[in-house]
Amino acid sequence: MEKLIEVKNVYKTYKEGSIANHALNGISLDVYKGEIVVILGSSGSGKTTLLNVVSGLDKISKGKIFYEGKEISNYRDSKMTRFRKDHLGFIFQTYNLLEHLNVYENVLVGASLGKEKKDVSPIIDTVGLKAHTKKYMHELSGGEQQRVSIARALAKKPQIMFCDEPTGALDEVTGKTVLEALVSVNEKLGTTLLIITHNPGIAEIGDRIIHMNSGKIIKDEKNEKRVPPKDIQWG
Repeated sequence: MEKLIEVKNVYKTYKEGSIANHALNGISLDVYKGEIVVILGSSGSGKTTLLNVVSGLDKISKGKIFYEGKEISNYRDSKMTRFRKDHLGFIFQTYNLLEHLNVYENVLVGASLGKEKKDVSPIIDTVGLKAHTKKYMHELSGGEQQRVSIARALAKKPQIMFCDEPTGALDEVTGKTVLEALVSVNEKLGTTLLIITHNPGIAEIGDRIIHMNSGKIIKDEKNEKRVPPKDIQWG
């Protein structure tokens, strides 16, 4: 597979007086186009920090990060903002949807950030919300709202989606529905997914599972057979 992201010996260090705390401690990682990478770890393991620096939401203290062979870790803020807008999509626990807009209109906001303005109906269909296109946010469940946020992020056609605990606020049934939408996005559109979670069951949907602890990758594991979200063990 073709390499999309290279993380080379990256550190993220916070200073407290004379004490240096390494939130990331010499991380090296490759992400390939079209794969689902799940980063697994407990609170404080460094997984969110890793997502933030790889996606350009935060700056590294040391090391290098490359995207399709070009170093992005030295980008100034304005260039990094443009890079995120043109190439990356984000899914968080909080949906950040616009309450006064319906599903179609919320997704259209995402499309307006992309280079091509197209009908977003096929994307809404991909995440299983075709029947809810004209509904407003107060008419949707939490899982449906999360799928709207996925569709909105997809609407600008990102090469990779960064998913920060996308099911963290959801129950098992709803969470699995959201994961099914993400897997569908990967299978139908070829979108690379980087998912961080503390839930070991979710790791089963990935092509690779990255285990983190104390700011380090302790295991990079290839998953020989992805498990459908409906069949994973929850929690």
